[in-house]
Amino acid sequence: MKENQDKEGQEDRKEEAKFLSRVEAHSWLLKRFRGKGIFWQSVAALGVVGWMIALPAVAGTFLGKYLDRRFGETGSISWTITLMLLGLALGVYSVWRFLFYERH
Repeated sequence: MKENQDKEGQEDRKEEAKFLSRVEAHSWLLKRFRGKGIFWQSVAALGVVGWMIALPAVAGTFLGKYLDRRFGETGSISWTITLMLLGLALGVYSVWRFLFYERH
């Protein structure tokens, strides 16, 4: 029984050594690309900011179009423009919160 435990322990140590040697072999890659992550983080942040502004504005536009077709009369309030501007304001507010509250 003790021999089985010793064999399992040796196998575990061998697997751990193999893993560590693979990590060391690839660490030069990590060091090489470490400074380049800032660019891609900036690109991702710009993409998120774009979606945070566009999505509420487009959703408001579609909801406003639906409400105009369903309840709108000529000469009455335009729900499309109202909800589009409301969605745009909501998007700008969410970006402002994202940039100034989430990051600090």
